[in-house]
Amino acid sequence: MKHILVATDFSDTAAAALAQGVALAAATGARLTLLHVIYAEKINETLLGLDAMEYLTRVMSTPTEQAPYSPTLAMDQLRKTAEAKLAEAAAGVSGPRIAIETALAEGRPSDEVLAFAAKEGVDLIVLGTHGRGAIGKALLGSVADHVIRQAECPVMVVRK
Repeated sequence: MKHILVATDFSDTAAAALAQGVALAAATGARLTLLHVIYAEKINETLLGLDAMEYLTRVMSTPTEQAPYSPTLAMDQLRKTAEAKLAEAAAGVSGPRIAIETALAEGRPSDEVLAFAAKEGVDLIVLGTHGRGAIGKALLGSVADHVIRQAECPVMVVRK
């Protein structure tokens, strides 16, 4: 195993997936990439809705000054904040036996995870799942489910 990809949404479940990915990378000497995907379409569709607010709360560590809404400014802020959170997560687990790279993408999370894995020749994808039941998956969809079904490499799914 040469390259492990850990997808993160900065949730506690994603942190558990990162811990597993780090352990595997340390044991195998594999390179590890931590990827976050900004789902711009979902943010723009529901900027004032609960899903967007939950996402913004999770991603942004400190509130910013109130300003008129601008999709460009909002995306710039999301990118900057996501990059900072990726760096923080990587710094928190990197050590002498493991080097962590970070990557940021925009789009539908499952599609971007799959595209990154294919482009970079990833040997294993590690991601967290919230353990939603069948009804939750049917209503909300599941990044993990889509990645498992479409990935060309093994996928490890971690529950918190």
